[in-house]
Amino acid sequence: MAGYEVATIESLSINLCSKGGVNKYPAKAHVRRVAQATGKSQGLIALEGEKSAYYSNSDQKRHWRQDRYFYYITGCNEPDCYVTYDIGKDILTLWLPTIDYSRVFYDGRTSTIEEALDKYDIDQAKYLKNKTRNLQLKTICKPPRPWDHRILVLGSGTSLTTMADYKDTTTLKNSMNACRAVKDRDEIELIQKANDISSAAHKAILTHLKDLNTEAQAEGLFVDVCLSHGAHEQAYGPIMGSGPRAGVLHYMANEHKFAESQLLLVDASCEWDLYASDITRTIPLNNSSPGQWPSGEAKSVYEAVQRIQEECIALVRPGEKFVDLHWHASHMAIDALLGMGILEGDHMEIFHTGTATAFAPHGLGHHIGLDVHDLFPPSSKADESRVSDESVVAIMGLQTSSDVQKAYAAFAQDHSSWAARPDFSRPEHFHLRLASLQGVATLDTPPLEPGNIVTIEPGLYFNKFVLETFFLNDPKHRKFINTEVLKRYMPVGGVRIEDCILVTEKGYENLTKAPKGEKMLRIIHEAWR
Repeated sequence: MAGYEVATIESLSINLCSKGGVNKYPAKAHVRRVAQATGKSQGLIALEGEKSAYYSNSDQKRHWRQDRYFYYITGCNEPDCYVTYDIGKDILTLWLPTIDYSRVFYDGRTSTIEEALDKYDIDQAKYLKNKTRNLQLKTICKPPRPWDHRILVLGSGTSLTTMADYKDTTTLKNSMNACRAVKDRDEIELIQKANDISSAAHKAILTHLKDLNTEAQAEGLFVDVCLSHGAHEQAYGPIMGSGPRAGVLHYMANEHKFAESQLLLVDASCEWDLYASDITRTIPLNNSSPGQWPSGEAKSVYEAVQRIQEECIALVRPGEKFVDLHWHASHMAIDALLGMGILEGDHMEIFHTGTATAFAPHGLGHHIGLDVHDLFPPSSKADESRVSDESVVAIMGLQTSSDVQKAYAAFAQDHSSWAARPDFSRPEHFHLRLASLQGVATLDTPPLEPGNIVTIEPGLYFNKFVLETFFLNDPKHRKFINTEVLKRYMPVGGVRIEDCILVTEKGYENLTKAPKGEKMLRIIHEAWR
């Protein structure tokens, strides 16, 4: 610039120090939310992280997986750690194991204090040493009873000494469950990333379907895509069920050839920074006409499940009770089975008898987050043995016939004694699984709210053992099942379609991009050329 001389700066070094962390997992914000949810202004929260361990009679370490409660308030994915949080002083302390120098060459080491302060959103980091205070910390994190959760304790005082005499394994757990159910922006981004990678892996199976002949090959391709994107952990064991194995909900052997199977059910998803995704797609296996359904029965079942999913996703919004979406899906499943001729008789009599659970045995979905079957908020009522009045009222708002609405209300009153806790060890109670709504769909779980992420995963299945053991040999169910029509549908095996749905302020957002329906068929057809 004319008239001015500008000095040249050869180098510039700026050292930023930010309390609370920059681009760190928001552990401090999480633990503050948890403390607020407990209603306590004083006290000490203490949790134990997951321990490293060896297999019995072996020098090989077990696969290690961090405890999700611990990770939620530390962001630390290292073994053998502890954490304390002083509620009154707002101090979050991560306790690190001392470095075992004899194993560093073999196993590496955990973080130093300086590294931990740099990586994690904490106030202090200290080594665990064999001193009285450290031993007290390990002692108080042991559960009062073997069946209590091993890490959740809440101290009434602010020191380990006073805390050792007071353990509360309920308040803290309920508070953490409530907080974990509502995801913040960082958590939503992590779950979206896991969904994006998993969706790419699902699409890869479609584009390479002509090269796949076995369930193991499908699993290998799926995991390979996830690994190539940096996702080293699967959220759960991949399910690649072809033919009759699609009718086993958690089939994970993945050891069969496709052979004459009509469908391949792919229920597989990865984690990203410990946050899970959960996606299911059902794919037609039709070498003679790629991208087309191998039978009319397979097409009918798939389209029925797709209709159920689309309609239930459209009903997701704040204030909606998930249990009502489940009942809505159940009635849609009965209508679909009646339409296909598999069931015959009165819709509501079939519903009351529970016969439809022969084909639709599980709930509509669940929360997802740090666990694939993530925590759900504590029940709004202490008595979960009855169907809530709100649930009965809410079903009236769904677009169902007045007969269905009346029958639901009657069902809630007449069957509430077993609706929450049927005994599945008794074969005659198997059909009551319709009312055994787990997780997000328990009868008195609070309504959905913005920040919840749930799966919507309806399915229809044809499991020979289940049908013959629990339904076809029972007159009260057999009278509704057309066995001649059922024979035509048995080769279908099963169909499930599952997406991860974020509850927003005005409705929902589908986080899952894996192709399905007509888009899925087009991809298979085009890739086969």
